[in-house]
Order: sequence, then structure tokens, then C-alpha cells
Amino acid sequence: MSANETISEAGPTLKFGTVSNIDEKAVKARVRLDDFDNMRTGWLHVLQPNTLRDKDYCMPDIGEHVAVLLDAHGEDGLILGAIYSSADKPPGGNVNKRLVRFADDAVIEYDRSAHRLTVTGGIQEVLIETGATITLRAATKVVIDAPDTEVTGNLLVQKTLTYMQGMTGYSSGGYGASAVFNGSIQISGNLDVGGNAHVKGNATVDGSNSNHHSH
Repeated sequence: MSANETISEAGPTLKFGTVSNIDEKAVKARVRLDDFDNMRTGWLHVLQPNTLRDKDYCMPDIGEHVAVLLDAHGEDGLILGAIYSSADKPPGGNVNKRLVRFADDAVIEYDRSAHRLTVTGGIQEVLIETGATITLRAATKVVIDAPDTEVTGNLLVQKTLTYMQGMTGYSSGGYGASAVFNGSIQISGNLDVGGNAHVKGNATVDGSNSNHHSH
């Protein structure tokens, strides 16, 4: 707009339009105003919740319908945020839910009535990285439902370890024991040894030790 054109003689005014250009690094955008023959504004700041100690970053897409607050000459102002319309409908309609749905259909949703946080959709990778300790605490149970789960470091289980479908161990480079147990081991069932059995202490057999010999 030229310096001689005025949006409102009364001062700052609220207008609506669609984003025509964005400056990702400066966090600014230009808006095409619906009610002024699609005239474009100058570069306007995109309002953010925090910018000092905590810092938020969220930019509108080109073509997004937004509300802007402009000065009397339309030369300066703010993009207050995006608004829904009949063409762009909200992804939900429950006052107890807060959610973000991304363009790839990934959804982050919290339902305060059900006390449930849900992350679903087109997410390909979830990365949580920190130099400190991560604690996952649940009052009842933690379920990991995946075809494979890999732990790259040491794993310490402080209480009972139960497995249902067998256990496989591999020694490093083919040398040494693949599993070391410190303490007593009790087996309820048969023990099948495919190789030699080396017992450093006494071996006590209550029944027969083979099909041909007994003690």
C-alpha cells in the first residue's frame, strides 16, 4: 500500500486475508486483503506466544486464512493468527480436547476428560534425546507393542524377568559365554545341552542320569 492510502482513519483495525508470502527466518508474512481488491500488506510480524526465555515458532502456510491488526495506513501491523472457515474446517469439535494435526496426518492430541495423550498418524520417527536421565513411570503397566525392540546398551532388570517365546544369546566374536548368571538357577522342566557340560563343583542327580546308567 502507498503512504497516502488509509485502511481506517480511527486507528488500528482488524482485517482478514490470506497469506501470500512468508519469511521463515524473520518470522514475517505478507497478507492479501479480501476486502481491498486483494491488495497486499507489507511484511507483518507473525504473533508468537513466547519469544524471550521460552521461544515458540509457528508459521502460517501460503494461502492460509488469517486475521491481521493493521495501523491506519496499512503499513504496519501483526498477524494475530489463522482462522477456520467453511472451506477449512477444524480437525475436532470437543472442548475437552487440544490437538494439532499436521499436513502429513500426524496428530498430537490431549483429552483432558479422559486424561489421555495420543500421538498418531503419519509419524515416521520419534526422537527423544537428552544428556540426562529419562524416567518412564507408570502406576500399572508399560506396554511396548512392536515387532522388534532393540536396546543398544546394558539392560538392568531389578525384579523378575519373564519370557514366553524363548531366549537367544550370542557371544561376542564367538568367544566366552553368551550369558552369565550370578546366583542360583532353578529350572522347572527339561534341560537339553547341545554341547559339553562342565561342572566345577559337585553334581547331584536324584534320578537316573541317562537311559543306561544310574547311581
